[in-house]
Amino acid sequence: MKFRKSTMGSLLASAMAIGLAHSAYASDDDTIVVGLQAEPVTFDPTQISDLNTSRVARRLYEGLVGLKYGTYDLEPRLAESWEISEDELEYTFKLRPGVKFHDGTDFNAEAVKYSFERQIDENHPAHGSLTYRGAPSYLGPIDKIEVIDDLTVKITLKNPSGPFLARTVGMTMRIISPTALKKYGDDVGQYPSGTGPYMLEEWEPGIRTTLAVNPDYWGATPEIENLIYIPIVEPAARLSALTTGEIDLTVDVPFDSLESIKENPDVELQLGDSAHVWFVALNTQLSDPPFDNVLVRQAMNYAVDKEGIVKDILQGTASVSSGPLSAAYGALQNTDVKKYPYDPEKARALLAEAGHADGFGNCEFMVPESGSGMQAPIEMGTLIQANLAAVGINCSIQTMEWGAYLKAYREHPQMAQMSWNPPIGDPDIVLNNLLNSSNFPPGWNAGSYKNERVDELVSGAQKISDPDARREMYLEAQTLIAEDAPWIFVNHGSQIVAHTAKLKNFLVSPDFDLIVEYATFEE
Repeated sequence: MKFRKSTMGSLLASAMAIGLAHSAYASDDDTIVVGLQAEPVTFDPTQISDLNTSRVARRLYEGLVGLKYGTYDLEPRLAESWEISEDELEYTFKLRPGVKFHDGTDFNAEAVKYSFERQIDENHPAHGSLTYRGAPSYLGPIDKIEVIDDLTVKITLKNPSGPFLARTVGMTMRIISPTALKKYGDDVGQYPSGTGPYMLEEWEPGIRTTLAVNPDYWGATPEIENLIYIPIVEPAARLSALTTGEIDLTVDVPFDSLESIKENPDVELQLGDSAHVWFVALNTQLSDPPFDNVLVRQAMNYAVDKEGIVKDILQGTASVSSGPLSAAYGALQNTDVKKYPYDPEKARALLAEAGHADGFGNCEFMVPESGSGMQAPIEMGTLIQANLAAVGINCSIQTMEWGAYLKAYREHPQMAQMSWNPPIGDPDIVLNNLLNSSNFPPGWNAGSYKNERVDELVSGAQKISDPDARREMYLEAQTLIAEDAPWIFVNHGSQIVAHTAKLKNFLVSPDFDLIVEYATFEE
């Protein structure tokens, strides 16, 4: 096994951060200290693609539409209401009056237009040199954006779009101050200015991020005045920090500690259902190693003991995956797809049929040290590596910290772990973003998977709103994807959040957000 980077630097930074936070805020009931799995990357909402950064940035920025607390249900946010034309091409949003950005400037229809057009118009003055990876999916259906008046904006689509309204809650479509964009340009991610209930007070990369309550927030002012986010890579270190009172809330604690946590009266453990999917992307375009061969990819699925991963590593907090959509999608999940139970003999037979009876090597397996919803990435990666080796597929593991990993993941890796935590409740966010060939790297289809029929179905489902027709298209797409095996399908995980028992009014959210705006401390 090859390891590309030591975790020591991250652990030292985490230890320093905990000490700083503890000394300043440990007895302060006006501050929630959160232990994150990894360091935030940027606070430009258009550039955010990881959950750890989003968990911070969602306190800073808002979209026209939001999610009802603890659900995927849509509710008004910066738009008080909206109307959809009969032909489903025009969305007219009535904006909330009196809203200010953190820099003191007014939120209005021009700001909405500026935020969106910045991403889709290469000649826009704020387009800059950045790459707007989310724009094709989130803003791609938009034909034009019109300012009707100061508090009314009309968005006209090129075609009806079933997931459009749901996608307005995404980070890409959260509104940023035009004044901040004009002042800071591509560096606006260091100087965020949204309309959210908290503002950035201080960002010490690798140490901590501090938010302060927004005194001019248009909605109910949070009771907690300060939020501190600390990157703590190691799950055991996060749990230790929680049980000793150094932090108040964290996620993905060690799975073998779940029972002891339940017995600790000072800690509350919350588990929740989710639309999460954990998989290993295989580069379907590669012939060396032979991941372009569907029989090889199917063999790799049979070779991995997914039940063992769920039972022994994840301690039963997940379900085995046989496709990209979890049971959280209800009738939209196809439960009749091809299954890949643990069967090493079947794996060897398929490898022989593919012309690789003796297996193969030259396989590089990318594994993050930690990251958004990545569960136990090194332990899981090590078991997957051993399972593959048992049938003759020899892969070397390369580890790296989360920020570097996200970049490398979108640069045609041979084989790489990924956890996808859908921010919205529409299947499009999974099937289109991860498996449509229009999202080849640098998009999120890291394995460069292409099936023309899948593309046709997924793209077609984007352009209609009839729920029954969309369901049939998604069911067929899942059948084809399971047969093609562009991933090693591993599991759908539960949300695992642990917090001090004194923290009240905190609920797990299906999008894996950590919504602390309504939380309070009670003895």
